[in-house]
Amino acid sequence: MTDKYSTVNMFLKPVIHLMLADDVTEIMINKYDDIWVKRYGFQHEKTDINFKLDELKGLVTIIASASFKEIGNESSDNSIPKIMSAGIPGFRFEIWNTPISTFGPSMTIRKIVSKKITLETYFKEGQISESHLELIIKIITKKRNVFIAGSTGSGKTTFCNALIEKIPKTERLIVIENIQELNISIPNVVFLQSDEEQGCGINQLIKSALRGCPDRIIIGEVRGEEAESLLIAANTGHPGTIATLHANSSYEVLNRLEDMVMQSKTKLPIELIQKRIALMRPFLIFLKNEKVNDLVKPIVSEITEIINLSKGKYEAHCH
Repeated sequence: MTDKYSTVNMFLKPVIHLMLADDVTEIMINKYDDIWVKRYGFQHEKTDINFKLDELKGLVTIIASASFKEIGNESSDNSIPKIMSAGIPGFRFEIWNTPISTFGPSMTIRKIVSKKITLETYFKEGQISESHLELIIKIITKKRNVFIAGSTGSGKTTFCNALIEKIPKTERLIVIENIQELNISIPNVVFLQSDEEQGCGINQLIKSALRGCPDRIIIGEVRGEEAESLLIAANTGHPGTIATLHANSSYEVLNRLEDMVMQSKTKLPIELIQKRIALMRPFLIFLKNEKVNDLVKPIVSEITEIINLSKGKYEAHCH
């Protein structure tokens, strides 16, 4: 972290050694004296680290300030949110303040992976088969639409980054995220970050991106009504879209997409939603955590290609 964030570093002192440790992926501050850590390949473990309550409250305030955001507490006006997503270089914070968090401020600190992991590395580590590796490279070069799915902590963002590295360097990308996490080396790229507090959500950014001359639009995570705008973009001259979302299987991706589109203000009938998804002909890549060489790692367990829609049912090919 740079000198600009030196005050943040000072307030983070009790956990800064964990944040800088190579094997740590997440730090969970349940309350000032209940702190857990997740290391790569292992389950959560409780630490003996403590904050003072006032220090933790100060940390919340200073992160908000460094991120140009505002977070309320029990004495704040009700219009000020008590939940905040924020980022500082290398880290993403999800913060719950009182009275939302019962016993004082709580937060999760997720480390943004700076070291790039290639698809070839996934193959060497036994996390993807040779046939899936060859298929994914073909999918990307042919500008097919892709959804990367998995549960929380399944490595969707890291894998998304590996896919993006296979995009030709001559293309122009517009990348839309809630908190900037993707680390992209393609030269012609615009990074956009949503800010719900300022009335600029991912849905609005997708619509704006369409006027930004992109060869591809990359969505860090689809989680709501923006799914409709994404389907429209993919079906109207913007193929090659890559997005991540939470799901427990490849097929559940379709249900999630349907549900999210139904959240939009247009209130499309389910038949039209399904038709738009099928016309997109997306590939659904599902990641899950499995033990590989005594470590729990994300593996590519399913790749499903949506081919058509017949009588309200998706026709798919599992690779």
